[in-house]
Amino acid sequence: MADDSLFQVQLVTPERILLEGTAAEVVLRTAEGDVTFLANHTPLVGSVEAGVVRVVRPDEDDLRVAVHGGFVQVEQGVAIGGEGEAATGSRVTLLLGVAELAAEIDVEAARADLEAAEAKVAELGGGGRTAGEGDEADPALAAAEADVRWAQARLEAADVAAAAG
Repeated sequence: MADDSLFQVQLVTPERILLEGTAAEVVLRTAEGDVTFLANHTPLVGSVEAGVVRVVRPDEDDLRVAVHGGFVQVEQGVAIGGEGEAATGSRVTLLLGVAELAAEIDVEAARADLEAAEAKVAELGGGGRTAGEGDEADPALAAAEADVRWAQARLEAADVAAAAG
């Protein structure tokens, strides 16, 4: 990998490896906000929030993945290249609990899931508050709100405008 603007990237779930290759950038949402990782990014370990991960790959279309949380690790000094190459570079690894490639998303099912989750939030009285507000956190409301975020992420990854419900 001679191009210094590229780095290794891996997206892994408990079920499978979604991507293993090179990238020019990886864009995702962390607990601290949206972040873009480029080659030679500072080493980091952080949490990944529900949303869309976008991987910009050389000579290929961007890869979009809906994620429902996980962890990201950025490493430096990782051996890269094929046989005979003795170079080091960057690697971004995402360990994702639940993730779905945009091309594999069933848009109609995601829309139905979003409607059901929004109805559940409304039923639980979450219209004007969030699960953490008030005297006690409501685990059912928190779960319903997480379901809304997951359905929205799936629709956004599939590039469907219905994510704004």
